[in-house]
Amino acid sequence: REAHSLVSFDGMRQLWDTSLTFTLQLERFSGKKAYGLRSTLLAQAKSFVERKHEANMSSLVAALDSERWVQCNVSAERQAALTRLCSGRAAFSSRATARGTETAAAANVPPSPAAKMADADVEGVRYKVVWSCLLLLEMVMDDVACAAHFQTLATNIVGKVCELLRLFNTRSTHLVLGAGAIHSAARLKSINAKHLAIVTQCIALMLAILPHIRAALMAQLPAKQHALLTDLDKIKTDYAEHSEKVLNKLVSIIGGIVEHSLAPKIAKTSFDERGTTMPMPESPDAALECSAFLDSVLTNTTKMHQVLKVMLPDELLRDVFSRIFAYLDHKIPSLYKAAAISAEKNFTMPTTDNGKIRLIKEVQYVTGALNCLPGVLPWKFTAMKVLEQELDIVVIQPEPEDTPQEEDVADEKKEADDGAPTPSVDSGPIDNKEGQE
Repeated sequence: REAHSLVSFDGMRQLWDTSLTFTLQLERFSGKKAYGLRSTLLAQAKSFVERKHEANMSSLVAALDSERWVQCNVSAERQAALTRLCSGRAAFSSRATARGTETAAAANVPPSPAAKMADADVEGVRYKVVWSCLLLLEMVMDDVACAAHFQTLATNIVGKVCELLRLFNTRSTHLVLGAGAIHSAARLKSINAKHLAIVTQCIALMLAILPHIRAALMAQLPAKQHALLTDLDKIKTDYAEHSEKVLNKLVSIIGGIVEHSLAPKIAKTSFDERGTTMPMPESPDAALECSAFLDSVLTNTTKMHQVLKVMLPDELLRDVFSRIFAYLDHKIPSLYKAAAISAEKNFTMPTTDNGKIRLIKEVQYVTGALNCLPGVLPWKFTAMKVLEQELDIVVIQPEPEDTPQEEDVADEKKEADDGAPTPSVDSGPIDNKEGQE
């Protein structure tokens, strides 16, 4: 049994098929069930599955601990396997590419600047992934193939798949969100936005694949054992919670920069002096020189956008920056208020009209520049209104109610005269996407 547990999947499959064919022929000739042969063959297969799972768990831990959380290339063979899984043909696993041909060490080498990495494609959606995520997918698809071939062990294999999925989720949470990769075999110097973004992509890929894994395993289970698949539903929830934590961490990176590195720049800024010595540009579209704090907020948020724009799909990019904008909308006026009442007395709110206008206009310029970042969902900032109330001044005129323009009125009158119906168009303001914690 020990020797047979060490064979490859193809070797075990050949042994199973040959032994089962012999057993069936023997039963047909003898007219009796060969319980001894069947139980021995089942024990051999079970030993193989157990040994294979132990090796998979050890390999996945090693791959995660050495993971540098950089994108790796998805080969054509691996993409073909993903496509088979998504099309319901996961049981027909191709063994053309042995796992040893692409080692973790080779896959973990950072790509050269000129190298074009191939993304994983699942039902038309592309994902950037790391080596350990690809290894997990390969292990899961191997297990699905085992469940299809050794159907009497399908219930055991469901548990093995769940263990692999949980291991990847918990270990990656520890390594990236918990900064364990700094002390692991990877020895990363720090955890940055790129690492968080690639983790988000890997989680999104697994969430997209999980329904297909569930369907593939369900096909190998009798109806009365379908309840075993509820574990996969729980794992899906765990992955979704992990993704939410990573997105919030991206917001907290900006939060840490703003509150700890940039907030001290508010001190010794005199908006009364800036309002007197720095005239406002005549054109509303002209660039405005902002104070050190506001300029740094814009610069750091723009740098974050440049990183995430490359790493995240459009939907996730909009989600992250809606959260960041919601944070900045609340935090910018709060920091000015806090600085004005702090014991150090290094900052005072402007008292002249020019100073008040300068502060509000600078905040308006920064928020307008943030909304112009490519791919973000424009946020309806209220920071200017909060500061207006604090300073008891009205600088930003309220947006007028949607009223027909002169040309529209003339067109409507002409259509009415012609007896044509006038279409009703709802052009009200779009509500902000909720993003605050």
